Amino acid sequence: MDSSLNALSRRSLLRGSVTLGLTALVSGVMPWQSVMAAAQSDADFIALSQFLVSRTVNPVLAARYYAALDKRAPNFSTNAIALKQLIAERGLKHVDDYLALADADPSLKATATSIISAWYLGIVGEPADAELVAYSEALMYRPTHGTLIIPSYGGGPDSWGPKPKAPQDIKL
Repeated sequence: MDSSLNALSRRSLLRGSVTLGLTALVSGVMPWQSVMAAAQSDADFIALSQFLVSRTVNPVLAARYYAALDKRAPNFSTNAIALKQLIAERGLKHVDDYLALADADPSLKATATSIISAWYLGIVGEPADAELVAYSEALMYRPTHGTLIIPSYGGGPDSWGPKPKAPQDIKL
């Protein structure tokens, strides 16, 4: 893994600081404990995301992905907390260690898959209710960065055609 990916850049630090500052400013009517709890929750999701995708992540996008994922799954935040606790309790060092667990809870595995999918595709949800969170920042473009140009347009949720039929449904 590239050591520059692990380094904290000024830009990511600035983005995180601005996000935290805006959260505190907008939620000025909330007690400080709530603001600090929200900041801790953001930090937990960023740490969980970095574990699952094996690279540093953008804190602003993390907040957007979290909101979109939480909106679609009523148990998302509970599962994300449980997943982070499981990783810590078992001392897992890499996402492959988690995926190799024989006794993994299916709902936690589904949560992990949804987080990984969101970061790599830049989209949360199924085509019928998909939410485009990030296009050019989707991790699927990282392997070809510098070789292929990322298209300047995003497909977005309204551009997909109908879901393909299952092979058993196709009649010749």
